[in-house]
Amino acid sequence: MRLNPFRETNFNDLQQNLNYLLSERKDSVKKRFSDWLAAVRKKGNERITLMFIPHSEKKIVNFHISMYTVTIVLSLFAVVIVVTSLTILNHTSTVKEVDKLELYESDYTNQIEMYKEEINRLYSVFKKFDDQADPLFRFTPEGSSFSSGKGGGSEQPPADPSSPSIESLTIEEIEQEFKASKDKLLVIKRFMESRAKVIENTPSLWPVNGNIITAFGDSKSSSLSGSGERALGVDIAAYPGSEIKVSAPGTVESIVWDSVYGLRITVSHKYGYSTIYSYCQRVTVDVGQKLSKGEIIGYVGKTGRAARYMLHYQIRIGTNYADPLPYLNKISLDSKI
Repeated sequence: MRLNPFRETNFNDLQQNLNYLLSERKDSVKKRFSDWLAAVRKKGNERITLMFIPHSEKKIVNFHISMYTVTIVLSLFAVVIVVTSLTILNHTSTVKEVDKLELYESDYTNQIEMYKEEINRLYSVFKKFDDQADPLFRFTPEGSSFSSGKGGGSEQPPADPSSPSIESLTIEEIEQEFKASKDKLLVIKRFMESRAKVIENTPSLWPVNGNIITAFGDSKSSSLSGSGERALGVDIAAYPGSEIKVSAPGTVESIVWDSVYGLRITVSHKYGYSTIYSYCQRVTVDVGQKLSKGEIIGYVGKTGRAARYMLHYQIRIGTNYADPLPYLNKISLDSKI
């Protein structure tokens, strides 16, 4: 017969049964615990006799020790062993960590020394660069007035080759050195920018692809028929019909025929420069024509008293002739065409 749990009488019966079972279980557990505790007490009250029997005729010594004492001693011994083992393990681990830290410290020390060497090397490069920038700085108006003591400045003493390394300098001193070098470079940059137009309009381009056979100031007897005069320019031997290019921006000033120099082109440039191209076979420009640097103005010939195909190239500053070679070799970055 199935019980209906929703009926009050059945619910009461079920609750009574549960209480009865729980009471029995509780009594059983309580009895088992009491029996175990009594057995432990009984076992603990038992005694162990330890006898020390000497080899001589001395009295035998007896020790009576209860199981409680034995248990406590063994427990303490176990605790001591566990604590000692943990201490040894911890010490071993600590020693390993210390060794690892010492290794890291050694690596860091080596890295720091490497960084110090690299920083000192870079500082040496900076000082060398700064010393090399000094002549350029003194070439500027600010630098020249600074060197001559104008404007409250004074000439800097020469660099001491035994100057201390960067390690002996403070951060403020290093910052001041870098700032002074930066200001110096800014002055040089402004000066170079202001001189860029002058450099651009300076005759610095090789006018023809060839070889110099007569230098400035040499006798022209080797390249000019029946003449022993001194060259006011350079003779550049080239293939017949080679292109002649203007060496700087300018304006065609004149195109003339000369019994000595043959067909001759004169180009005027800014800042008082003029360039002259002689012995031309023919020209491709007109008087008054504006020219760009490197523009073709004619072709190599053998006119006038020229003994071979060549170009006689001259640079004139005002009314004075200048040696073209320093302009072609030092100012120009594009050198020969």
